[in-house]
Amino acid sequence: MSFFKPHQPILQKKQLSFNPQQLVSLGCVKVTPLQFLNLSGIYTCIDQVMICWGVVAGIIFLSAQFLPINWTDQAIFWSIITLIAVILMITLTHTWTSMEKLSWLLYGWVALMVMGVIVTDCSIVYHWGIILSHLSQFWLLLSAIGYGLTAWGVRSRAFVIATIIHSVSIFFLPWFGSWQFAMTGLIMMSNLLIFAEGQWDMLLPRESREYPTATMINHSFYTT
Repeated sequence: MSFFKPHQPILQKKQLSFNPQQLVSLGCVKVTPLQFLNLSGIYTCIDQVMICWGVVAGIIFLSAQFLPINWTDQAIFWSIITLIAVILMITLTHTWTSMEKLSWLLYGWVALMVMGVIVTDCSIVYHWGIILSHLSQFWLLLSAIGYGLTAWGVRSRAFVIATIIHSVSIFFLPWFGSWQFAMTGLIMMSNLLIFAEGQWDMLLPRESREYPTATMINHSFYTT
């Protein structure tokens, strides 16, 4: 038995089902104007969380790169929007992760983000130079750990690739010199928005029990 679904595309355009009951159960939001831009326009609770974190990552790292705000004020701002995003993530995905036996994954991400905020704030308050000089690498490492956990939890090759991208980026980041914050924001934001817009491969714990004897089933986020 394969750990992944070998015949499922790693990433593709969403194959959406418009069953109203299913859209409700997945907490889907329909944004009709985006469909005119050749975007999917329908976003599950997981997609919404990814969009949220993509926007948060962009705001934090691009503001650090371009806005002349002192570190203390930025730390307060970063902490507030990160904690808001954490609360939103729990609110949007708690029901789905409980149903799919993936609560551990949700709270793993929560732990990583909260730890990141605490370490970042402490490094600013207590002047931990080693952390302050490697904040971008630190957050890429946290993201890589989170994606690795996700790849294991949902058996996804797409998230394995995301883990590799974030891990490798840690070593290439010094090449960008003073533009490290901007590059970190772009890496994290683009990855999340691509995942939110596309349909990625996965094999959920609930599916894996049926997988050896069942025919190939489509992405459970989008098809019944």
